[in-house]
Order: sequence, then structure tokens, then C-alpha cells
Amino acid sequence: MVNASGALSSVSLALAALILSPGKLVAAQSSALSALKYTNVGGTGSYQQVTNIIPGTFPTCSANPSCIQTTKTVSGSLAPFNEDLTMVFRGPMTLHNVAVYQPANSSGTSAWSKVSSWGAGGTGSNLVFMNNKGGSTSGTWSICAGSSQSYANAAFSDAAASPTGLSYAGDLPDGQEVNIMTDIECTASSCDGFFRGTANEGWADSKMFIMEVEMPSGGSTPPAIWALNAQIVRSAQYGCNCRGVGADGGCGELDVVEVISGQDQNQGISEVYSFKGATGTGSSAYFTRPTSGAAVYAVIFDVKTDQIAIQQWPSFDFSTSSVSRSQIDGYLTASGKVVSFGSTNGRRSHRPVGFMGAKRRGF
Repeated sequence: MVNASGALSSVSLALAALILSPGKLVAAQSSALSALKYTNVGGTGSYQQVTNIIPGTFPTCSANPSCIQTTKTVSGSLAPFNEDLTMVFRGPMTLHNVAVYQPANSSGTSAWSKVSSWGAGGTGSNLVFMNNKGGSTSGTWSICAGSSQSYANAAFSDAAASPTGLSYAGDLPDGQEVNIMTDIECTASSCDGFFRGTANEGWADSKMFIMEVEMPSGGSTPPAIWALNAQIVRSAQYGCNCRGVGADGGCGELDVVEVISGQDQNQGISEVYSFKGATGTGSSAYFTRPTSGAAVYAVIFDVKTDQIAIQQWPSFDFSTSSVSRSQIDGYLTASGKVVSFGSTNGRRSHRPVGFMGAKRRGF
């Protein structure tokens, strides 16, 4: 935690140097969490990778099974979060800026350059907004699998035929979801697992997502930000996918900040899921929901240290083109809550799940 009188004393010397640098930042000053770090993230294990979805014949899904899977074994630092990921947003939310930084090498030891970005009212640079509304406009639909991914329209309310030329205001309506991907379309050799319809690549290996958002009060749906293995949305986010059911997180999910239905609507918790199981902050540790102004969430997936860090900042200079490895290390050593993925004690006991294990968030 960081308060107004002791900000510098609560972070490492490395991070303190960053705070004093032009355009840098300090963790949000709040009695709630400003920094969270998951350690010992990776491991050796397996998940059920989707290899095919039998579309079925309208009006009923007669294919049995329709979801075809095979066991995929993974191992190493950050696994399975070293695979390509997408970041998902659920409204009500106002998105102001998004930037993604990655190192030149997969180990994350070099400087991290900005590889994707978007600002409110503009078009994305190597970044497209997508949703699960595939059908006649973009993407595809089948009786057994439902809608595939589609390109999101400028209002984040429906599908668009193409992202080309779209300027997104950033207002995400109550209950609507969008996710971000690179502008690179999948090929059989570039995207792992099964994909259909409109399918794009995510960000693999080490990566840092920085997102400036506001989560206004009201609405019937609690807002959330979470990261998913990109295979999940490329097959069926709420259907046949590699995520698994409940605590069995399969190919990986990170709840960055999630406001929970029936709990304090001004607080957002974090949880992480993979083939190792699940753990998180628990309900006693939370990020403050930014209802009356924007906050910046930085999420670092670092292969070098086998860690995931989440921080809430008051601001960030989104024109920053690169971040040095020493700056990344400063973020990773900032004072805050540390949760080892070797323990599941912090996890809430009940998680709602949707059809075939895809978790429907907060309902």
C-alpha cells in the first residue's frame, strides 16, 4: 500500500528513481491495493486443447461430441501465460488508452518496446477490438458452437465487417464485452489450437499491458478486466475452449480487476487460473474501482522472473515508446501484496461457470 506521505518509502529504490523521472508514475495512493504480484506462475502440466468443433446441423446440435480436444503438455517459466494472450473488458467502462510493450527477445532481458497501442477517438496501431458476435457481418456462427470472434463496431455494441478505418470512442456499454488482439490474422502455422471465423493473434512470451480506464457507477453488470489464453476466444469463449471448469484453469486466465456481483461494488479483486489450479487476492485485498476518474492498470507477464505483476497507477505517459529492463525490474520489485501460485488459500470458494466451463463473469 502507498499513502500520500510515504510513497517513496514504500517502493524499491529502483522504482523511486522511475517516479522522479519525467513521464513516469507512482502507484495509486489508496488504502486499498496498489500493487499485486503473483510468483511461481509457471510449471509443468497439461490442458485440453481444442482441435476441432463440429458445427452441427440447424436447428439442434446433433453432433456428439461436438467439442474435439486433445491433451497438450506445457512446461517452463510463466507457462501457460507465455502463450499468446488477449485482454478482455466488460462494461460499464470507459476506455481511454491502451498500450502493449514487449522485449525484443522471448526471455525479456532487453528493452521493452511499444508494439501495439490505441487512444480514445482513434484507430489502433497493431491493435483491433473484437467481440463474440460472429455471424453475417464478420466471423461465423454454428448451432453447436455459437458465435465466433468478430470485429467490434465503433460503438462496442455489435460486429463490424472490418476494423479498417474504425475510430473507437471508448465507451463500453453496460454488459457488453470486447477484447483486444493484434491486427495479424491467424494462419494454420501462426495460431495454436483450433480457430474459426474471424481470428487474430494475441501477444506471446513476455508482455506488458497498460490500460487507462474508468468504471462508472450504475449499470446492472459489474465491470471487469481479464486476460485469457487467446485460444479460448478463437474457439468459443463461452463454449468449447481450453479454459476448463472452475478452479481447473486449463490454458490460463488472469482476472486483473473484477467487481463481483453481490459484493462491494467499489472494489475489484484479482485471481489467476491455470492447469495448476487457482489462487488470488481473496475478498480482503482489492483494487479500488475508479468510478469518478480514470485509473491506469499495468499488467506485466515476465518470463525471466516467472511473475505476473498488476499495479494501479494514477497516470502514465502513453507516448512512451520503450521501457528499459531496469524499469521493468523496478515495477516488479515495488512494494505490494505477493501471492505465490503454490497456494490457493486466497481464492473465493464459489465461481459461476457457463456452458462447458467458460466462466460467465460476475453473474
